[in-house]
Amino acid sequence: MADALHARVSAAFRRARDKLVVAARVLDAGFPADSVSPAYYACFHAAEAALAVEGDAPRTHEGLKSLFGLRFVQSGRLPAQLASTLRALKDERENGDYSVFPAITEEDAQSAIADAVAFVGAVAVFLEGQGFVTRD
Repeated sequence: MADALHARVSAAFRRARDKLVVAARVLDAGFPADSVSPAYYACFHAAEAALAVEGDAPRTHEGLKSLFGLRFVQSGRLPAQLASTLRALKDERENGDYSVFPAITEEDAQSAIADAVAFVGAVAVFLEGQGFVTRD
C-alpha cells in the first residue's frame, strides 16, 4: 500500500511540475489567456499530491479546494495565501478557457504563473518533509 501511495503522490506532483513548464511555453508562444489553464492545473495536481498523503482523493475541483483549505491552510501547515492562489487561478482558468473575450493580459499570465510556481514550491517543501519527493 505504501508503494501505491508513493507512486500516486509522485505521479501527481510530476504532473504539477510538467504543467508549470507547459504554462511558461504557452505564454512564450504568445497565448497569455491559454497559459493560465496549465498554471491552475499545476496547483491542482500539487494539491492533489498533498491531499493523497492525507488519504484524500477529492472528486471535484470544489472538493479539492475545500479539502486543501481544511487540511493544510486552516490547520496552519501551509500558508493561507495558497488557498487564495488556488481559488484565483481556478477563476482565471475559467475566464481564459470559456470566455470569447478573455480579460487576461500578458502581465496577468506572468503573475498567474509566478503564483503557480510559488504554490508548487510550497507543496514541494511539504512533500519533501514527508519523504515523497526530492529536490530537483
